[in-house]
Amino acid sequence: MGIIHHANYLKLMEEARLQFLRSVYTHNHGEPEGPLLAQINYPLVHCQVDYKKPMRFNEDLLIHYDVWTEGARLFFSYLFETKSFENPVAFGKTVHVAFDMNTQRAVRLPKDVLDYLQQTGK
Repeated sequence: MGIIHHANYLKLMEEARLQFLRSVYTHNHGEPEGPLLAQINYPLVHCQVDYKKPMRFNEDLLIHYDVWTEGARLFFSYLFETKSFENPVAFGKTVHVAFDMNTQRAVRLPKDVLDYLQQTGK
């Protein structure tokens, strides 16, 4: 069909989320794969994608994302744009919780994440 499979949008959202987390830990610790990044994970608890237009193979894609918190949850919203269409081709949303890999329990969002969001105005 010449368009990317719908599941690829989920992979693209994960890449954007990982870029955000690397930015948090690089900003606070000077190393993108710091020990806190390995100790606390952010498993997905909800995912949504609204497809508006098809994205074609080998097409440049721009992903805008916004991040905010509500309680112990970390929310991401995504907007996918291409040069082929005037309007976004898709919108997405994911919800995550902080999960301590050592205790195997959900925990409060780390101070690093909250401080970064406050400093960057997100």
